[in-house]
Amino acid sequence: MNEAFPISSRFKSACSLINKLPVSKFPLILKRICAKIHIKNCEFFTESELSHLTTQFSVSLLDFNDILGACSYAFEQSVYSTIKPDALASTLTLAGMSVEHSTVFSQAWAQTATSVVSNFRDACVMGAPKVMTNNEWSLSINMSNDTLKNTKEASARFEIDLARPHDGGDEETLAVEFTHEELYGFFQKLEKVQSQLDALS
Repeated sequence: MNEAFPISSRFKSACSLINKLPVSKFPLILKRICAKIHIKNCEFFTESELSHLTTQFSVSLLDFNDILGACSYAFEQSVYSTIKPDALASTLTLAGMSVEHSTVFSQAWAQTATSVVSNFRDACVMGAPKVMTNNEWSLSINMSNDTLKNTKEASARFEIDLARPHDGGDEETLAVEFTHEELYGFFQKLEKVQSQLDALS
């Protein structure tokens, strides 16, 4: 059977380390990873928890981090490629993980896939840039009086509504005011951006 995702030599080595973990304790590790995998730069376990786990499993911190990295990689690939539990189990077995451990792994994925995928989707939406949904503009003239002369300074005010795509809330309105000179410079930059976009299309 073909691999559901690329298998490296380092991943195979990590699978050998996983085989040394008690099968009965493996689901607890997988459950924690699934709960936090969508959080960027998140540590799955605290320092005290890591110390306890490495002692309990008689494994070095370096090896345990390799185990966590391999599990995280397998779950991420399952998210991005919508891998089914059976295909995941087969791929893990091909990588050298025992049938018992790969079965536990696929069962964990079957139980948490919906929530993990949803968490990843929400994380992507929250991290997406806001886009303009509406805009309004107005002109104003400020009069300046002094003993020597009267001056007029025109300005343009833009109100831009911003929101993230597919997000029902978190809207904001950005107000920007330009003098004639500032607006001219801004339009020149927009024209440059437009010409570059035209060149790419």
